[in-house]
Amino acid sequence: MEILAYIKELLLLNDCVIIPGFGGFVSNYKPATVRTAQFNPPSKAISFNEKLTFNDGLLINHLVEKEGSNYLAVSKQVELLVQELNYRLTDGETITIDGVGRLSYDEHESLTFTPEMNENFNLDSYGLATFNYETIYAKNLVRKEISQEERDAVQVFFQKRTLKKVLVAIPVLIALALVPIKNNTSNLQRSNLTSIAEMMNRTEMVQEIEPIRPIVTENAQPEVLTLKHSYYLIGGSFRSKTNAGKFIQQKQAEGFKAQNIGVIKGLHYIALDSFASLQEAKTAKQKIQTESPGSGIWIYVKR
Repeated sequence: MEILAYIKELLLLNDCVIIPGFGGFVSNYKPATVRTAQFNPPSKAISFNEKLTFNDGLLINHLVEKEGSNYLAVSKQVELLVQELNYRLTDGETITIDGVGRLSYDEHESLTFTPEMNENFNLDSYGLATFNYETIYAKNLVRKEISQEERDAVQVFFQKRTLKKVLVAIPVLIALALVPIKNNTSNLQRSNLTSIAEMMNRTEMVQEIEPIRPIVTENAQPEVLTLKHSYYLIGGSFRSKTNAGKFIQQKQAEGFKAQNIGVIKGLHYIALDSFASLQEAKTAKQKIQTESPGSGIWIYVKR
């Protein structure tokens, strides 16, 4: 069984993947960046924490589902893998995990992790690639000055508006010249001037753009913890609060009382339900695992 091959697969869907007894791989969100005319999409930075050695059930349950073995057999294989990794690292070997990174001891005998830079574990950025673009400064280096013909073209462009006014005013003035002169010249002059002003204003009309009104959102209400028993049935743990919220919505749609019970060891623990006794929690866990063998749920006791 190639256990390390599943690390990348689990990191795409989870913020933390722990190898029990060895350490945990943690992903942290990185926003999009623009540097030296290069755009980099949002991504996740992978780091290794050798203090995360507890068994959260995620890796072993995933292996049970994929390999079709029982829990005890997979747990034993994971223990043997940890012994092998420690032996190889102590012997000076570099452990390479495909698509994730490399583990090795440095000259100070400290365990170091070098992530794979070409991998993006942020599924929300799927299809977005790094690209370079041309800056205005680079364009100016190629095109140092504008030719005289282009300057004339720019000048004509800005004169189009004045020319349009003249073209509209000429037929209006001709029409006024054909109107018979009446005794009340003051009213005629006022009428003619008004007509000219109206025609000129029509050429100035532009389509009004409706101002964008800010969207007012109500203040988010603080989450009230409704699961108050001591024995929690944990469905998943996430470093990202956004991913934790998506998981809660998914499980609530499936009929669970999913809720974030707080940040524990840097992770958001999502409980599917809570129980007053350990036996009740074990019964509920066994029922869910029977219906969904790959769920990876486990019991957390709040003291």
